[in-house]
Amino acid sequence: MLQLGRTRQFLALMAIVALGACGGSDDSTAPSQNTGPLNIVITGNSTGQTAAAGEKLPFPITVSVVNSSAAPQAGVPVTWEVLGSGGTLSSTNTVTDGNGLSFVEWTLGNIAGTDSVRASIASGATVIFTAKATKVSAQAGN
Repeated sequence: MLQLGRTRQFLALMAIVALGACGGSDDSTAPSQNTGPLNIVITGNSTGQTAAAGEKLPFPITVSVVNSSAAPQAGVPVTWEVLGSGGTLSSTNTVTDGNGLSFVEWTLGNIAGTDSVRASIASGATVIFTAKATKVSAQAGN
């Protein structure tokens, strides 16, 4: 009789293990899924900054890439492009971090006026940053 009791216990244990293996996963720590088209959004103090012509802006220009549920998307390539003679960028290709953010430093062009930079992602979504380059004072060194 004792042998039959252990056999039932073993079979019951195996049944529980088998049922547990059949269940789905509810892993809430998994990265957000790319649901629908991606969008790119300007973040922080990125646009509308002012600096002297030929100087770097006080803050990096930053974008956030999100899916259609507004969840940040990591690992998305971002292409940056200076429009016209609007200066130089620290990089023309970046990738979003774990928070869906990507940024570059922007040194304005040497002519006073409004400069522009375009950031884009493969889905075709783009944003345009503008910044004002001011004249450098002839007396700046005094």
